[in-house]
Formats: sequence, C-alpha cells, structure tokens
Amino acid sequence: HFDHRIPFVVKTDLQKVIDSINALVDSTVASMEEERQIEQSKDDLITNVSHDIRTPLTSIIGYLGLLKNSELNEDQAKYIKIAYDKALQMKALAEDLFEYTTLRSSTNNKLVLAPLHVNSMLEQVAAGFELEAEKKNITFNVVTRPRDLVIDADAKMIVRMLNNLISNALKYGHGATEINLIANKVNNKFVELRVENNGEQIPKKSLQKIFDRFYRVESSRNLKTGGTGLGLAITKSIVDLHGGTIKGHAKSELTSFIIQITTQ
Repeated sequence: HFDHRIPFVVKTDLQKVIDSINALVDSTVASMEEERQIEQSKDDLITNVSHDIRTPLTSIIGYLGLLKNSELNEDQAKYIKIAYDKALQMKALAEDLFEYTTLRSSTNNKLVLAPLHVNSMLEQVAAGFELEAEKKNITFNVVTRPRDLVIDADAKMIVRMLNNLISNALKYGHGATEINLIANKVNNKFVELRVENNGEQIPKKSLQKIFDRFYRVESSRNLKTGGTGLGLAITKSIVDLHGGTIKGHAKSELTSFIIQITTQ
C-alpha cells in the first residue's frame, strides 16, 4: 500500500522518523514508476523491431525457398538449406517476441470473450497435432467433465495457449506414449484445464522458472529441438489476461501443466 502516508505532525524527534518514512515511501514509488516506464519502453522497442523485421524476413525466406527448390550442386544446396532454416528460426523468434510484448502491453490486451465449447475445442486442437504425434507413436486422450462444459473465453488465445503446451510436450517429453487434454469444472466459478504427458519429466528445480521469458530447462536439448524460449511465457500471459493461474507439476511419471480460469 504505497499510497499511504503517515498524516499526523508531532513536535518531538518522532517527527523526523515520520518524515523519513514518508520520504522513503515517496522514493520507492518513484523508483517503481521509473522501472515500469523503462520496462514499457523496452517492450515497445521489442514490439516495433520484431514487427518491422518480419516483412524483410518473409521476402528473404521466399527467395531462399526458390533457390532451395532450384537445381543446385551439393554444397550450394547444403548452405542454402542452412540459411533457409535459420531464417525460419529468426522469423519464429520475431513473431513470438511480437506476440509476447503485445500481450504484456496494457493498450493491446483486450480479450474477445465468447461462449467456448471446451470439449469440441480440445478435440480440434488435438486433431491438429495428430500427424506429428503419430510419427512419435503418441496418442491423445481428451476428457471433459461435464462433456457439455462451456466457458466464456477468448477462443483464439486459449487455442494458442494449448498449442504451446502440446508443442512443448511433443518436443521435450522424450519417450512419451500419450498426451492427455483434460478439462474439469471445479465449481460454478472455475474450470481446470490440464495438459499432461508421460514422457521425460521436467526437473522440479525448473518448474518455478519455466514461465520466465527465454528460460530453457536444458540448453543442449533446446539446441536440438529449436524453439524461442517464449512459448510458456506467452502461455502464462494468456492465462493472466483471463484472470487465471498456471503451474507446472511433475509427479507419478506425469508432467502436467494445470490452468485454472473463471467460467465467466
């Protein structure tokens, strides 16, 4: 409660203490506001740069794609493919940076709320990953209780959130044989969404940091699988916008991401 000040005046040495406390509060408030403005400036810069860089990257990727599909000798094909893949990675980073800073911006975080049929949404999301999952011998299980569960939410953002969590499970849940998408109505106010996999678990020491931007559980593993390190930070921002909570949990051979959001 930094808006509170000690109001009364006394004629003893206690007044010096009161003045010092009030001055300390004023200084703290000023520092916090300055830090907020610096953080906002950084986000604005990242948003503008990531937005502006996407257009030339799209052109570069297009030209490299044409070269990649033309007649090339072995060395030319090798280096064109490397350049093409790196350009795609850079574009993915630019897009994730743009989305992350846009979600954090107080001027761009308006939700488009509408009734969302949870079971249908989960089945559609799972269907979008079926081919990739089949290549890794992973099956999807969708469970919704009750089956006709409906919530007021931004469907586009909720799907993006689930896509991030499922992508994470497919990339890093080595050895997984199943991914569970579970929705439970907790009470009249909250619904719980779970994305679970039975693959390699996330170390418990990483679960508290995993939603920080650019945090990587294991750098060598990320170098192999790619990724920007922003997917879970974007996911948390989406949950925050819906007034919900998200946490990671690793127990009993399952890695779970558990989201609670209001039903309306």
